[in-house]
Amino acid sequence: MSTRLTDNDSTLLAKFKSLSTFRGVAILLDVNPRTLAFHISRTSSYKTFLLNKRTGGTRVVSKPVSGLKLIQKKLNQVLHAVYGKRSPVHGFVRGRSIVTNASRHLHRELVLNFDLENFFPTIHFGRVKGLFEGKPYYLPERVSITLARICCHDAALPIGAPTSPIVANMICAQMDTQLKRVAIDCGSTYTRYADDITFSTKHGRLPPPIVYRDPTSRKWIIGDAIEKVVTDSGFKINPSKTRVLPRGYRQEVTGLVVGDRVNVKRNYVRQVRAAIHSCERWGVDAAAKHFHERYDRKQREGKRPDFMRFLRGKIEFIGAVRGRDDDIYLSLMERYARVNPKACLRPVDASTNASADVLARAIWVLEDEESGWQGTAFAAEGWGLITAAHVLARGTRAACPALSVRDAAVREERKDDHVDVARLSTDRMIPVRLRIGRSDNLRIDDSIRVLGYPLHRDGGSVNFQRGRITNFSTWHAVPHVLVDCAIVQGNSGGPVLNADNEVIGIAVKGQGTPKRFTDDDEFSRFVPIGYALPFLI
Repeated sequence: MSTRLTDNDSTLLAKFKSLSTFRGVAILLDVNPRTLAFHISRTSSYKTFLLNKRTGGTRVVSKPVSGLKLIQKKLNQVLHAVYGKRSPVHGFVRGRSIVTNASRHLHRELVLNFDLENFFPTIHFGRVKGLFEGKPYYLPERVSITLARICCHDAALPIGAPTSPIVANMICAQMDTQLKRVAIDCGSTYTRYADDITFSTKHGRLPPPIVYRDPTSRKWIIGDAIEKVVTDSGFKINPSKTRVLPRGYRQEVTGLVVGDRVNVKRNYVRQVRAAIHSCERWGVDAAAKHFHERYDRKQREGKRPDFMRFLRGKIEFIGAVRGRDDDIYLSLMERYARVNPKACLRPVDASTNASADVLARAIWVLEDEESGWQGTAFAAEGWGLITAAHVLARGTRAACPALSVRDAAVREERKDDHVDVARLSTDRMIPVRLRIGRSDNLRIDDSIRVLGYPLHRDGGSVNFQRGRITNFSTWHAVPHVLVDCAIVQGNSGGPVLNADNEVIGIAVKGQGTPKRFTDDDEFSRFVPIGYALPFLI
C-alpha cells in the first residue's frame, strides 16, 4: 500500500466532491475496498494508553495501527486539499505554525488565552458524519459514514490519529468565522491553534463581550459573546486556563513569548546551553545519562530518543522561532557541531535583518604568509568563497575570526585577472552565506556598506564601512562603481552590501592596491556583482 497519493490538490478536491459510494472512497484513497472495510471494522485497530498532563490528570491517547494509519494519512492529504483554510487558524494547516500564530499578537496591550475543554473527544461520530453530509460538501450518507468510521474511534475523534486535527479544523469552521467577527467588531485579533484560542488588542483593554474581570473574585471571565459562540459550536471553555496578560508582563501565545518579536522562553535557551556545556565538559554519553535521569520526564512509547538528535531538535526549534540567521541559534549550532563532528549542518543565508555578528560569519580573511599580502573573501549562496583576483598568491590561506577558524586551505576554482574576481573553495564548513542582490539598478547616492578586514591583525573583527555611491566609471572595459568610503589594503575582495544585506559588488580598488591594478587614481571602487558572476562560472 502506497503511503501518499500522487494526485495534486485540485484533482483530490474534484474526486472528493464526486464521491458517491464506499468503493469510490477506497479508490480515492488508493486502497482495496476489502482492505478498507477490514481496517474500519476491526476492534483492535488502535493502541490506547494514558499520558500525564503537565497540569495534572491524564489524557487518553489512541494511536491507529499501521494499516489504518496509512489510510488515515492519505485521507488527511485529501482533507487538506478540501479544507478552505481560515485566516485565524494556524494549527495543523500547511504553511502555518505556532510561530505564525504568535506573530499575529505582537505589540499588544492585552493578550487573552483560553482553551477548549476535551477538544477532540467532544467531536463525536455524529458531528463528523454531519460535517461531510452538510454544507458545503453534501456527500451521500454511505460516503459520510465511511469517512466518519475512518476518522473516529470509540465514537469520537481520537487523540493520536493523523486525521483528527484537520477534521477538527473543518468542524470549527463556522466557530472560527463567528469568533473572527466578534474580534473585528471589538477592535481585536483572534487566532486559534487546535484548542488554544487567543484574542489580543492594541488598545487599553478588551471589551466585556470578550472578557471582563469579576469584581468579587477578581478572576477573568470570558464574555457572553464568546461564550455563546463556543457553546453553540458544541464546545466548552476550560475556565482554569483563562489568562489575561497585559503589556509589561511576559505575554505568551502557544508557548512562545510575544512582545516586539516572537521569541522562545529564556529558560528554554538556558537548558539547551546547559546541555551543550555538559557535552563539552563531561562528554556526550555522560551528558545524555545526566539529562535522562534528571530532566527527561516526558512519557514515550518504546526507547528514549537519541540524545544528540533530541538536542539538535531543541536547537532547530530556536532557529525556527528566532530565525536561522539568528546569532543565538548559530552560536548554539556551532557548539553542537564541535561536540558532534558527524552532524550535517545546512548553510544559513543571511536575511535583511541579520545582525553584524551573523554577517561576520560569512566574511573570511585571506593571507599569504610569505608576502604578507592580505585580502578579504566572502561566502555567497551557490558560489563558495568570492574575492578579488589580485589578493591571491600561491600560499594563500583563509581564516574566519568570527568562527574561530584559522589557517584553512583554499583552492582556486575560477579566476579572471582582467575583471579582478576569483572563486575559491575550502574544506572547512561554511555556516553563513550572503545573498546575491541586483546590481543593474544602482544609482548615485545609494547607501552601501563595505565589509572586510583592512590591515587585519590577530584578534581583529570585521570592519563595516558605510558610504554612498558617488559615480560610475569604466576601467579597461570593466564597469566600476565609485564609493566615498576608503577601501584599503586587506579590504579588497570584500562584499559591498545594499540596505537589504545583499551583495551588490566586490571591492577591488582603493588605497594601497598594487600598481598593476590602478590607473591614475586611487578612488575606492567595486565591480558590480551582476557583471562579475559570469566570469566565475
